[in-house]
Amino acid sequence: MRQLRILAFHVRQFAAVPYFAQLMAFTTLANVLVQLFAYQAWGSVDPVSGWLRAGIIGMWTTSTCSAGIIGFERAKGTLAYLVTAPMDSARALFSVVAAAASFGVLSFPVGWAAWSLLAGAPLAVGASAVGAIALGVALLFLGSLALSFTVASLFVLTPNAISYEGLLLVPIMLLSGVLFSGDSMPDAVRLASRAIPIGFPVDLLYGRAVGWADAAVWLVALAAWTALSLVLVRRALYAARVLATLEVI
Repeated sequence: MRQLRILAFHVRQFAAVPYFAQLMAFTTLANVLVQLFAYQAWGSVDPVSGWLRAGIIGMWTTSTCSAGIIGFERAKGTLAYLVTAPMDSARALFSVVAAAASFGVLSFPVGWAAWSLLAGAPLAVGASAVGAIALGVALLFLGSLALSFTVASLFVLTPNAISYEGLLLVPIMLLSGVLFSGDSMPDAVRLASRAIPIGFPVDLLYGRAVGWADAAVWLVALAAWTALSLVLVRRALYAARVLATLEVI
C-alpha cells in the first residue's frame, strides 16, 4: 500500500506539469481526428480499432517521458532526496518512472470521449470485447512499464536525455504493430514485435489471432526487459552513490 501511495503522489506531480498533460491529451486527440477522418471519408477504419490505436499511441507517447524523467527530477533538485531516501532507492525511482505510463492510461478514456463527442454519438463497444480490451490495456501498461524502466535507466547516463525522447516513439510504434491494420503486418515486424513487451498486448487489442505460445513469449520478454532495467538501475545507483561518477544534483 505504501508503494501505491508513493506512486499516486508521483502521478499527481507528473500530471501537474502542463507539458506532460498536454502531450498525452494532444497526441491522443490528434490521432482520434486522423482515425475519424479516415472512417468518415473512406470507411476503411473500424471505429473501435481507431479509438484503440489513438489510445495506444497516446499512452506510449506519454511513456516516452520516462527517458528524461530522472533528469527532470535532477533539474528540480529532488533526485538527491530520492537516491538517499530511507527506503530502497530503486523502489523510490520506480514510482517516479512508473508515473509516466500510469498517467498514459488516461489516453484510452480521453480517446473514447473525444471520438464519441466528435462523431456525435457514444462509441459502441461490444460486451464481448470489453473484457479483451481491459486485459489488453492492463498488459500494455505492464509492457510500457518494463520498457520505461529500461529506457529511464539507460538515459539517466545521458546528460541531454530529454532531447532524445521523440526518437523512441516511431520505432517502438512500428515494431509493436500498432500502425498496421488487421493481419497486414509483415512477418519481419511480427517477429520483432515479440521481442518488445507491448507487441502481444497490441495484438490482443486489435483482435488478432494469438495463442498460449504468444502469451508465454510475452512473459519471457517482459521478464527479460524488467531484469535488464533492474541491472541498469543498480549500476546507475552504484555510479551515483559509490563511484560518484553520476551527478544527482
